[in-house]
Amino acid sequence: MRAPAPSLVAADPLPVSLWLPGFGVAAGDPNPSLGTAFAGDRDPKARQATHVLLIEDDGAIGDMYRVQLEYDGYRVTVATTGESGFAAMTSAQPDIVLLDLLLPDRSGLEIMADIKRRFPKHPPVVILSNYGEPTMIDRGMALGALEYLVKSRVTPASVSQSIPGWIEQARRGRREPTN
Repeated sequence: MRAPAPSLVAADPLPVSLWLPGFGVAAGDPNPSLGTAFAGDRDPKARQATHVLLIEDDGAIGDMYRVQLEYDGYRVTVATTGESGFAAMTSAQPDIVLLDLLLPDRSGLEIMADIKRRFPKHPPVVILSNYGEPTMIDRGMALGALEYLVKSRVTPASVSQSIPGWIEQARRGRREPTN
């Protein structure tokens, strides 16, 4: 038997998300889809109360992130325009916002500025964009984004796994000093 070509053998394999249907579901569970988990998840049930607002106009990208987030136990609202995303900030009261910058009706940077102005105690906002130019990143961060991610450099799984840390980081950042 021939060994695989050296270029196909990874010296340091990357972590892989593996969907395991029914992982952690008790026998006879009437709703097994809620028990879906990914390999490496510590406690997907603890995430069920976390609500993610995804403002993304590309249906394929929105579905890809929504499916991953729902499988990981998050509640997800997808808004396909800036205005519907802004309205969802009020009605859905998300725990975190994933915001695209290029939207059909408004710039994500405009939405970020409006969120900051109209919701002083807004949930953390993570920009998820195709634009990786330093000026765009600087503008997004200056407007209060907790993180700026370039879509081609992240996966839905890595974004999903980062959400608890981002929420905790935002919570700690808002804590009042105790003197």
